[in-house]
Amino acid sequence: MSICKRVQQWATFARTWHIYDCTWQNPFDSAKLISKHLMGMHKPIYHPMIISCLSLSNRVNLCVKSSLFLTQKRNMGRLGKVDPSSYSQPELITTLHSALHWQVDFNNTKLIGSVTHKFNVLEKNLPAIILDVRDIKIIKAELICEKSHIPLNHFISEPIDDIGAKLTLDLPEGTAPGNLFVRIDYETSSAASALQWLTPEQTLGKTHPYMFSQCQAIHARSILPCQDTPAVKFTYEATVEYPPDLTALMSALIDKKTPGSAKFKQEVPIPSYLLAIAIGKLVSKPLGSQSNVWAEEGIINECAEEFSQTSEMLKTASDICGPYVWKQYDLLVMPPSFPFGGMENPCLTFVTPTLLAGDKSLADVVAHEIAHSWTGNLVTNKNFEHFWLNEGFTVFVETKIVGRMQGNKERDFHMLRNLTDLQECIRTQLAKQPELTKLVVDLSNCGPDDAFSSVPYVKGSTFLRYIEDLLGGPEIFEPFLRQYLQKYAYKSVITDDFKQALYDYFNETDKKGKLTEIDWDMWLTSEGMPPIIPKFDETLANVSKQLAQLWSTKTTSELRDLPNVKQQISSHQLIDFLGKFIEYKEIRDLNEEKICMLETFYNLKSTKNAEVRFRLMRLYIKAKLFDRLDEIIAFANSNFRMKFCRPIYRDLANWPEAKPRAIENFQRVKPQMMAVCSHTIEKDLGLK
Repeated sequence: MSICKRVQQWATFARTWHIYDCTWQNPFDSAKLISKHLMGMHKPIYHPMIISCLSLSNRVNLCVKSSLFLTQKRNMGRLGKVDPSSYSQPELITTLHSALHWQVDFNNTKLIGSVTHKFNVLEKNLPAIILDVRDIKIIKAELICEKSHIPLNHFISEPIDDIGAKLTLDLPEGTAPGNLFVRIDYETSSAASALQWLTPEQTLGKTHPYMFSQCQAIHARSILPCQDTPAVKFTYEATVEYPPDLTALMSALIDKKTPGSAKFKQEVPIPSYLLAIAIGKLVSKPLGSQSNVWAEEGIINECAEEFSQTSEMLKTASDICGPYVWKQYDLLVMPPSFPFGGMENPCLTFVTPTLLAGDKSLADVVAHEIAHSWTGNLVTNKNFEHFWLNEGFTVFVETKIVGRMQGNKERDFHMLRNLTDLQECIRTQLAKQPELTKLVVDLSNCGPDDAFSSVPYVKGSTFLRYIEDLLGGPEIFEPFLRQYLQKYAYKSVITDDFKQALYDYFNETDKKGKLTEIDWDMWLTSEGMPPIIPKFDETLANVSKQLAQLWSTKTTSELRDLPNVKQQISSHQLIDFLGKFIEYKEIRDLNEEKICMLETFYNLKSTKNAEVRFRLMRLYIKAKLFDRLDEIIAFANSNFRMKFCRPIYRDLANWPEAKPRAIENFQRVKPQMMAVCSHTIEKDLGLK
């Protein structure tokens, strides 16, 4: 048999069993590619073009070495040139528009349907399209031409845990630059990491099922084959079919709606992580001319009252950042299993029900998500190594909204509270991963979910506040901020883009000399807390600081006679005080009597404020109050917001008597959690 024939046979075998990714138009060129690909992936090389050139003894040696390769642990490495967490190649091809058609199968917890991508090919003779997938079954793929549909050979690589796999679509020889339409029919896994399926019993109403998505950071690949990188932005449309007694919402505007079917359009380009869907028995109430709040009927009135300031926040954000381009700004109050405080999906922000404090004290999260309409959604980090460009800028704008609505003392107190949270994060969550406390991180061998922390939020916003103060304050800096957002609108950026924009703007002003004082390397690459803390107004923070000091250094009997401990404080001061109290290494008389006194003085037992309840649970753990373990577990099960449940489980893991109970409880409720939540808690408990 000729070598050429052997190559063709082996290629068919390799394609059938998805041994690796390559193209086969030229079998002789493929031999070189195979050698390169397989050597880099620690896989055995059995390609006939290579084996034919080896002696028998060399073949034996190669087979022995191959078995060693297969047992080696493989590092993830950088999956792409632009984005270490995505196989897709936006430098060669980019998505312009995606048309989705989904049938929502609640019985089998799957999405079944298709996506038609409109691509822009940037290179001549592109051999293949590479997309990201995770637990997706590809039924067929075809190139859509004017007069015909051409089937495309496709194959999927071995998956990497918690990352996904590479989908390769072979293109015809001689593919020219320009627009290309590809349709992919597929279905998701019943355990797609981006989707949460709730039975009727798990919902507030107890009568209808519920489904929602969470695609950030890299989970969109589990609900559609796509370029799952924020380096690529695309518009989309979607047709969704679902049970007729439910309501479907997406991160887009509703174009047409009938019972059991809805069409959506998003005409502003978005990255894949902002694709979102929710389906349930939902109702709405207006919050303003361009805003509504959606929720299950049992809590809709409470939600409308809690978030009644949404329109004012949106107007304030527009005054700071420029025109709002998304037309609609709605809120959807999620089920308790939603893992984040909020998710800035365009046109439809998802928020956790743990914000329902009854006094609007936690509504600042909405200001944060509104700010994302510019910082993150309009101007987006190119990959998650530069996540601070999304979150640091957003917290910075959020605090400006707070300052304009509540005063600059509240703005500064907000930032000081954030620094307290950051200190705790660095001490606990990132104690063994100090490299993740850098502002710009290396994700070559780390998934974005594993790197997620408060660092890009707080360290990033502190850096921006430092720059603003250095250059002369908000009056000087905010015009630059608006120009920066306008310059990079609809684009994806890295830190150097921000730096260049800053220099381009201020080099033409009398502030040019101030730029030389910024130590970029120190801010971007040093580990730990921010290297410089701006001068904040500490009037409000000093109250909580003093209380934390008193409660940590005084005995129970001494505290009873101190008038300061009974003073009226705000919800934010109470949260900050409890957070600082937890951070004290040595606390006198941290026992049940002291905890009971604390609960009595500040009405902690009756509060609805989840931030307060969370800190109280951590104090129970710190005091080793085993009799309160049921209450601690009940709080951990009441919501799966990672901000709350991860520290609770970490604390329980460090309490030997309570750890077995924590593990048993986690394993029992794990199926009710989203993948991003259960994955990180498994690591917190040392199970993964």
